[in-house]
Amino acid sequence: MCGIFGFIGYGDNQEKGIIDLDELTYSLAVESSVRGTDATGIAYVRNKRISISKQAKPAYQMSFKLPKNVSTVIGHTRHTTQGDEKHNQNNHPFYGRAGRTNFALTHNGILYNDSFLRNKYNLPVSNIETDSYVAVQLIEKKHKLNKESLTFMAEEVSGSFTFALLDDKETLYIVKGSSPISMIHFPKEKLYVYASTEEILWKALVDSDLFRRIKSGEYEVLDVSDGEILQIHKNGGIERSIFALKDSFGLGMNMYRAGSIIYNEEDDEIDEIKSYASAHGYTSEEVDYLLSCGCTVDDLLWGL
Repeated sequence: MCGIFGFIGYGDNQEKGIIDLDELTYSLAVESSVRGTDATGIAYVRNKRISISKQAKPAYQMSFKLPKNVSTVIGHTRHTTQGDEKHNQNNHPFYGRAGRTNFALTHNGILYNDSFLRNKYNLPVSNIETDSYVAVQLIEKKHKLNKESLTFMAEEVSGSFTFALLDDKETLYIVKGSSPISMIHFPKEKLYVYASTEEILWKALVDSDLFRRIKSGEYEVLDVSDGEILQIHKNGGIERSIFALKDSFGLGMNMYRAGSIIYNEEDDEIDEIKSYASAHGYTSEEVDYLLSCGCTVDDLLWGL
């Protein structure tokens, strides 16, 4: 369980200038820390370059001072599941480069098949141990950041997720799996604000300059469905697309018998099982032991 949060301002509007975005960033981060206190990080675009600031500390120990003219931020509060947070490369946001596009990525959830995907696609060796980073590598493999590469990534990973990405053109992408996200639009400020849950978002907004808009009802709730990619451009335009979301939650490895993905090679299935099992505290040796005792691949697929 981690927290993602952020906002995107669009268009030229002096009204937007009265919002203290440093304060908004801090409020979102602190409220999001209920979902993780091991590390906190943000990313934004400055001079057409992705800037990332992250540390292995809770949000309330951080200070946020955004450069002038920055009005789009993605952020993350981390609860460590894989990859020691003391090694800052394991913390979010992660930097990526797809073709000529630089981007930052944050993830809420847990991916079970990151090791398998690295082997399947021969992804570059990295010192980043976090399961989330495989999403960056899958996008990079396509050499573009667009709905096609995001669809490819979202349909390859297994587990729980919602991803938020920011590219160097200040486009915000939300890739919604089963992990929660809540977003509100403030038309007067030309600002979209999001957080992992409705409760976190509302608490953060109550502590911000935007509370006056909430009191007067001058806002819109933006729905994002499971299996949907939301793309918000710097001019405020929105594009939506969909992807095939695997039914992988609460069913262990059964999804590989449910028609979404079927691997023909037993060795591939064993690698996938080991990756999934490691996320739940089982070692590769324990999987090997079960196989040596006569368990079949099907036994493990249905039993984990």
